[in-house]
Amino acid sequence: MDVAAVIEGISSEDTAPPRSLLIAFGDKERGYRLSIIADKVLLKADEGGVWGDPFESLEINRGSVVVSHYGGSNWRWYQKYRFRYQNDDWYLIGATTGSYFNGTPMESVEEDDYNLLTGDYIQKRTNDQGRTVTKKGNRGVKPLVTLREFSIEDM
Repeated sequence: MDVAAVIEGISSEDTAPPRSLLIAFGDKERGYRLSIIADKVLLKADEGGVWGDPFESLEINRGSVVVSHYGGSNWRWYQKYRFRYQNDDWYLIGATTGSYFNGTPMESVEEDDYNLLTGDYIQKRTNDQGRTVTKKGNRGVKPLVTLREFSIEDM
């Protein structure tokens, strides 16, 4: 079994310590073999707005490592990034980001879901009549970003 874990630094200041993503491959003979420690994938505990700690989950799903965040206030936001090991490195292969307003009976939704392997995307927006409109398309295939190059602050 492979392992994905969040490791958190120690901070003596009043700010939350940085977090890193650690991924190790299971090895029947030696236990585990470190694959990567990525320092710019996870938000800190104080970056979720009034909602609190934005870290929602970390999972290994369908051969990929998926990192999810959630935060905000009346405007809630969420992010989900999917990384897969291929060609001897980790790559960002999918991203879902969105936000919605939770302060009125009619929620306002904005969501973008990208498959970076195929270039396909799904975009959801709430129109003036309160209906969610879905648009699908293809933005073309672009070079994939490695997990080492990925920075959640750039997203």
